[in-house]
Amino acid sequence: MGGPLRVGAIVKYATEEQRERYLMPVVRGERACCFSITEEDAGSDVRRMTTTATPDGDTYVLNGKKVFSSAAPFADFAIVVARMAGTEEAYSAFLVDLDTPGCTVLDGEVPMSGQQMEGDLVFEDCRIPAANLLGEIGQGLRIGIGRITLNRLLHCPSLIGAARRAWDLSVQYAMNRVVFGQPLLAHQAIHHKIAEMATEIYAARAMVMTTAAKADRGDNVSVEANMCKLFTSEASFRVADQAVQIHGKAGLTRGHEVEQIFRSLRMFRIVTGTTEIHKNAIAKGLI
Repeated sequence: MGGPLRVGAIVKYATEEQRERYLMPVVRGERACCFSITEEDAGSDVRRMTTTATPDGDTYVLNGKKVFSSAAPFADFAIVVARMAGTEEAYSAFLVDLDTPGCTVLDGEVPMSGQQMEGDLVFEDCRIPAANLLGEIGQGLRIGIGRITLNRLLHCPSLIGAARRAWDLSVQYAMNRVVFGQPLLAHQAIHHKIAEMATEIYAARAMVMTTAAKADRGDNVSVEANMCKLFTSEASFRVADQAVQIHGKAGLTRGHEVEQIFRSLRMFRIVTGTTEIHKNAIAKGLI
């Protein structure tokens, strides 16, 4: 959290001075970063954002509120995308130290996973140096959406890992749980579930590894990244759902590891892009 998933934009767009001040401390584990583009009325439709950046001499003045900023509760700085004041379509990205006067970090809502991972950022005449502009004026959406697209791919290995853990727990439980004089795993219905779960995991892993290899070669994987996040989030959740079914009442018990995995994976059918948004992005990229 607060590291590689969020600093890709700095690697690509930052000046040398910005890299030294913001990127390298993250690499060394000295600072953490969060990313802020979402607003209460600007989620999937980010162009509805109302947070503004007003040029004023050698500074920009930020005003507005960002929500659902991942890692904000423990971040030191943020990449903030804002609308340039007085314009309808010009958006820019800025590096904002979170201890800057006029910037307030609020704890966000606790998600169903029970883990406090997000926060809200409030800007009230928050003045930052003009040198903190990331990239060029008007590149904000390119930076923001590009970061989100890559982030969708980078989330997939964690989802696959959680699904694999749910599968392992299910196999162990089915081997030890005795029903009608036999281990649960001896029943064909459970065989089928275990096979289906393993197939989903294998397919997701193969898909993600192939796309990651293309990204490493420098290929444009915007469509494939959305495909990976779409399939992996759905497949991993199906695996978790089967795991709960195999565990029976134990799988419904608050605090059971399978129950925790189920809740965590359910979030990722929405987090970093809903299932429906992924389908829209895939179709738009193909047609």
